[in-house]
Amino acid sequence: MKGKFSLVAFLMMLALGMQASTALLRSAKTQVRSDGVKELASRAAGPFAVIVELESEPVGAHQRLSERIPRRGVDFEAPSARMYEAKLESEHADFKARAALVLPNLRVRAELHKLANVVSIEVPESELGTIAALPGVKRVEVVKELHTMLNSSVPLMNTPALWDRLGGVGNAGQGIKIAILDTGIDITNPLFSDAGFTMPAGFPKTNNGSEALTNNKVIAAKSFLRPSSDARDQNGHGSNVAGIAAGSVTTSPLGTISGVAPMAYLGNYRVLSAGGSGSTDLIAQGIEQAVADGFDVLNLSLGGDADASLDIAATAVEAAVTAGRVVVVAAGNVGDGGAPMTISTPGIAPSAITVGATTNAHVVGPVINVSGPGSVLAVLTGIGSTKGASSTAVFDTGLGPLPYVYADPQGRGCNGILEASLNGKIALLERGTCPFATKVNNAAAAGARAVIVFNRDTSEDTADSSAGGDNLFTMDTTGTTIPSFFVVRSKGLALRDFALANPDATISIASFGSGSFTPDVFADFSSRGPSSLEGLKPDVSAPGVIIYSAAARTGNASSGVVDPSGFLAISGTSQATPHVAGAAALIKQLNPSFTPEQIKSALISSATTDVFTASDKAARVGVLDTGGGRVDLARAGSISATFSPASLSFGIRKLKKSDVTASIDLKFTSQVDGVNTFTIGVQQLNPGDGVTVTTSSGLSLARGQTGTATITIHAIVSSQKRDYTGYVMFAGGGQTLHVPYWVRFVKKKV
Repeated sequence: MKGKFSLVAFLMMLALGMQASTALLRSAKTQVRSDGVKELASRAAGPFAVIVELESEPVGAHQRLSERIPRRGVDFEAPSARMYEAKLESEHADFKARAALVLPNLRVRAELHKLANVVSIEVPESELGTIAALPGVKRVEVVKELHTMLNSSVPLMNTPALWDRLGGVGNAGQGIKIAILDTGIDITNPLFSDAGFTMPAGFPKTNNGSEALTNNKVIAAKSFLRPSSDARDQNGHGSNVAGIAAGSVTTSPLGTISGVAPMAYLGNYRVLSAGGSGSTDLIAQGIEQAVADGFDVLNLSLGGDADASLDIAATAVEAAVTAGRVVVVAAGNVGDGGAPMTISTPGIAPSAITVGATTNAHVVGPVINVSGPGSVLAVLTGIGSTKGASSTAVFDTGLGPLPYVYADPQGRGCNGILEASLNGKIALLERGTCPFATKVNNAAAAGARAVIVFNRDTSEDTADSSAGGDNLFTMDTTGTTIPSFFVVRSKGLALRDFALANPDATISIASFGSGSFTPDVFADFSSRGPSSLEGLKPDVSAPGVIIYSAAARTGNASSGVVDPSGFLAISGTSQATPHVAGAAALIKQLNPSFTPEQIKSALISSATTDVFTASDKAARVGVLDTGGGRVDLARAGSISATFSPASLSFGIRKLKKSDVTASIDLKFTSQVDGVNTFTIGVQQLNPGDGVTVTTSSGLSLARGQTGTATITIHAIVSSQKRDYTGYVMFAGGGQTLHVPYWVRFVKKKV
């Protein structure tokens, strides 16, 4: 059937797509805060890159239907699959021939057959409608730019407990293949040592002159960029992510470190440029190649603004999962200020495991210690901090002990400080009122040797300037000449009180070390659900604040993850995501027959819900912040049941003139020996008058047997119009598991 598509409608969609592409999902290097004015980027003029979807089903969908293989992976090398792919290649050739009549200088960017049946091309605005109306065209989509989203974290998830079950760290991840779709992987970093590895049959797999970029650990190196480039990491973000997921056990300046699945193979699928961005069509092509190459787990620490439908990258994620692959995606870094419905694409893909970020148990960087006078409380020692970014100050040998003072309490260092009042001292200043660089420069003008800035109270947060309290981030101190450091509010108040009580207080700052930090606090920047598809997201969370892993040794430190040592600690859902990719690899190694949905269920239902809003741990966050909770591999490795679906999304429902009832059938399969009785209950996190959640009765099941529980939500017409969340609780087989649920009632659907 001929594709029908009006030019007016297309241009409206194009404008929306262009708006959605502008949001940067920031890595730690772009997540530097200045407390200054934000800048907006605009799209360059020129031909539009568009994705043209053709009418026939892709190979994966065709094979599932024709071969009836809903639960196992698609064999793309089967004769029937290759024959059907040849048919699609002919369909592509026909489309390109027709398109060339409209565009004599037709430029093809990418072609997909296995996970999607699409051709991406460059089209002048004047010919968009003509291309959309060609025979065989089903749909046209604008290409968007996605971006990067920027160690105690491994034991924090109880990873060593699962390592023990797999035969120790020397066997953890063995045989599992993890594809990293990112900026590349630097195989010269010791985290990617191939000692003890043997190249598997059929590998290495490379393209675009990347043959020298593989070893027996990193067994694939392919790139998907325009203009074409090899797969080398020119940014450092991809190496950092790969090291978290599956870095080999190695010695770093901080001591011995490794990834979550240190014996897993890695695949380098470079889909992001040296600047950390990539196009959705080429990212989808990378996903398809990783699936075709036989990788078990795909990690995408990238994203961009989501629409109300799946774009090509999210579509490829869905198809990859259906083809039998686990796909783990970053939730995004645009949750500042508690903004809901900020999940990025392709993290909105329902079948993906979408990951939010929590704090780590330590901070890697400068460590602050109060020296005296007299006895010093433990709270004033081992204080982790971050160093101000983009300063010309040299700080590589430490400072102190030096006197320190709480300076300018009223002005916070923003309106000038009395000349010579800080000579030879370290100034302690509170965040707020002016950019960080202004504070540091004013303190320097008053004679300060260095500055410690502590975070302001959360009551001062605004939509444009958030992350107060015990949030930790890197300050933008461009144009400053003395060292500066940032600490969380609780530590800053302790430093302030000691300085006020002890005018001769002194302090020392070590240039590098591991400082204490409160774990399992939700990261302020982490994007929150629900998704733009009205689905419950994120699915789980993992450590994503100040995570120490690989870095590029040379490069542009302002846009990449660069440190001469080859290691760096950075933050973002980019760093949380590979923790979960590594975890998924370990669960797959332990349970080779598990489907992607079962692996997802194991991680969600066993996660700890002890994730908190602040370091005082007085209040827990909700389902729309962390999904099932923070991953706990000790529990995930011994689950008593798996669930389908892995979480319950009742969506956004209109509640105006009459009561509303909605039900979902939840299937659960016993994963323990013997016959076990599973009892079912509900834990409502934010109950309200007139809203009830009920379940059917429990069941007794033998290993491998599946039962069904019907979960019903009922709301009376006078119930509050808001989100309702909680957990459906399953007790049996020696374990209590949970399945998160969410529904939103509104008076009017937009």
